[in-house]
Amino acid sequence: MKAKWNTRYWIVTIVLAGCVHATAEPFAKGPYLGQTPPGPIAQVFAPGLISDTRPQTWEAFGTFSADANTFCFMRGGDVFITENTNQGWTALERIENIPGLWSPCLSPDANSIFFTIGDRKPWIKHYDLFRCTRTSHGWAKPQRLGPPLSSPAKEITCSIAANNNIYIGSGRKQGHWKGIKGIIWVVPFEGNTWLRDEHVALNLPGGDAGIAPDESFMVFTAKDVPGGYGHRDLYLTLRLPDGTWSKPQNLGPRINAAYIEHGPRISPDKKYLFFTRSDGWDPRKHSADIYWVELKEYLPESYR
Repeated sequence: MKAKWNTRYWIVTIVLAGCVHATAEPFAKGPYLGQTPPGPIAQVFAPGLISDTRPQTWEAFGTFSADANTFCFMRGGDVFITENTNQGWTALERIENIPGLWSPCLSPDANSIFFTIGDRKPWIKHYDLFRCTRTSHGWAKPQRLGPPLSSPAKEITCSIAANNNIYIGSGRKQGHWKGIKGIIWVVPFEGNTWLRDEHVALNLPGGDAGIAPDESFMVFTAKDVPGGYGHRDLYLTLRLPDGTWSKPQNLGPRINAAYIEHGPRISPDKKYLFFTRSDGWDPRKHSADIYWVELKEYLPESYR
């Protein structure tokens, strides 16, 4: 009798499980997690799905892969990832091997996550750049990246172009830049590796950069610039035909607010800017949300 009951129990369980699987809805469906595209005024990205707009919740540094089918971001002190499949976007996966990170950035091929980790004894005095790679068994343990991707100075953020050139917000000093903090550096990807760095000459110091996939323009954060809208604002600079960068322009009040705008990332189709708006820097105490905005009105036609 007991064996017969067990058989019936498992039959019912399997049938019910099949029904649940057949009717379960995916995490999201459609391009950009099924969100209605924004206009020229910044909007919270995927509220209730990615961004939790309640106080003292923290979502930041949203990045899409080159094919726009993988999205990763920071929530609290962890990094999460979701991928677009034939059934829709997968449920959020927490990458367990990346504790205590800052500024995660997904590689174009979605097989690496770059981020910084700081020493916290007692205050963060130094950051280094790390990479976590995808393997057939999941995500590997983080590996510290040496020079030129890391230096004796703080490496605060990075952004990756389609050709794997890495743009770093760094406190490193060199030559006539000595004494100026917050310079953006580019580390070209040459011969399947990164061998040298060079500074990006801007007309005002930048803290962290979001590079366009084709490196035709860049959005970066600048601190306490006269005429700004908050503590840190986002600025746009264009790469000119001679390889230099145009005078940075504040992106204005439809993007910048009386908060901290940082962590810019450019979508793979160059249509949207993703960035973080926060009221402080500590994910345990402050609030942050991921925003996105259409770039069409902010870019000359030849750069779109």
